[in-house]
Amino acid sequence: MRVLLVEDSEFVREQFLRLFEGLEFVEVVGYADSEEDAVQAIAVLKPEVVLLDLNLQVGSGMHVLRRARAGGYTGKLWVLSSRDPDFYRTLCEKHGADGFYDKANEQLQLMDDLRVLAGEKPLF
Repeated sequence: MRVLLVEDSEFVREQFLRLFEGLEFVEVVGYADSEEDAVQAIAVLKPEVVLLDLNLQVGSGMHVLRRARAGGYTGKLWVLSSRDPDFYRTLCEKHGADGFYDKANEQLQLMDDLRVLAGEKPLF
């Protein structure tokens, strides 16, 4: 499946790229580190899944959620964040997110959800 990674930290981007290595069902088709770049990449690349950080160099991941949905994007918008999941999970879903993952503690859940979306069996 085609995945767009929207993350402003190069270090975190590299961590996720390492997580995806060897997963034949995941193809990272691009990345963006700002709101404008993310919205344009979604429109041009048409990924099946967008993994989206809330904190971006310029702009906001929350705005990307709204703009992507307003622009007709129907794929999965999954938020990756280190912000308080109890508060932000619901807020993100109200703005169009299909899921919310704590970057530090829910990477395995993210990987399993990608597996299931690709028609694979979950590991956990």
